[in-house]
Amino acid sequence: MADGRFLIKLCATLEPRIVDWELVTAGETDEEKAQNAKYAISIARKLGAVIFMVWDDVLEVNQKMMLVFVASIYDLKN
Repeated sequence: MADGRFLIKLCATLEPRIVDWELVTAGETDEEKAQNAKYAISIARKLGAVIFMVWDDVLEVNQKMMLVFVASIYDLKN
């Protein structure tokens, strides 16, 4: 979860064309994880989700903020 790829894939389920997979990294280093986290938040905002978290919350796997992120994406679907 800390690499941000899960959140990017979650956003892609709503609109697959919104994700540029060339920008998604493997998430092996801290820099790559931060890049993925920032990109996931950016994608969610482009989809229209109200996001209260910062990219540090993804790296720290802040459970409450991750839940809010997933709930925001779920709310877009309905």
